Amino acid sequence: MAFLFQHYNFFALWHPEVMLLVIILLVVYFQLLGPLKHRFGENLPPVPTMQKVYFISALVVFYLAMGTPLKLIADDYLFSGHMVQYALLSMVLPPLLLAGIPQWMIQSLWKTRFWYKVLRVATNPPFAIITFNVIFSAIEWPPFLDASLRNDWVYVLESYVMLFSAIFMWWPVMSPVLQKGARKLSVVRKAGTLPELGMISRGYQLVYIFFNFDLMMPALVYIIDTTAPFYKFYIHAPRIFGISALADQQLGVLIMGLSMTIAYVSAFIATYTKYDESHWYE
Repeated sequence: MAFLFQHYNFFALWHPEVMLLVIILLVVYFQLLGPLKHRFGENLPPVPTMQKVYFISALVVFYLAMGTPLKLIADDYLFSGHMVQYALLSMVLPPLLLAGIPQWMIQSLWKTRFWYKVLRVATNPPFAIITFNVIFSAIEWPPFLDASLRNDWVYVLESYVMLFSAIFMWWPVMSPVLQKGARKLSVVRKAGTLPELGMISRGYQLVYIFFNFDLMMPALVYIIDTTAPFYKFYIHAPRIFGISALADQQLGVLIMGLSMTIAYVSAFIATYTKYDESHWYE
């Protein structure tokens, strides 16, 4: 780390533009919870303190991933830094963000035709799970990742694409919207019916989490099961942390594998403990 502080300025290390974005989002959030809350409806329930803590934590994680020296390490030096960054963006930030947004705030989005159409498609379970895993696998494909690392704006863009696809992937499990009926898994809906944008049923959640875990494994196995590193950008990067390119690549996979295991197992256990098995005995 001493090398980074000696060779890079404040703007390269701490990204004030990301810090400004975080501050703006925080101010907007509390404005919507306070002075502007009446625009969402009358007699809305107060937002619990823990929900606010979740949202603030999501912003902190976002800044850690996109505004601290971690981003510089991921951009220029270590594949493992890249995987830490993407683990934060895909496995930590989305659940915190969704847990921190009030139901009435989300419901207001699909009152407009544009967000109605976007959320209906993007949060549909089959679409969300396939899209996220295709994007993750594509980003980690060596030629694509090498090319994006050589163009900073491309790498930043793909990071945001990963983030939003992860939010939509977690939506069927962590949606802020509570609804009476179970959400359907099918993309096809009857004409004239409203889209169901809340959680899928508990049983479907268990299956959804299980398959999501499985779909991420092929890319990780491909990256770790090698005797030689194959990300040319990181191979030629300065070895300022004293770790070989191969060890760095394998460490990155272990970091992402551990992160997704903790995230998915935690979600699976939380879902299973709330699963109602009484219908089997009716």
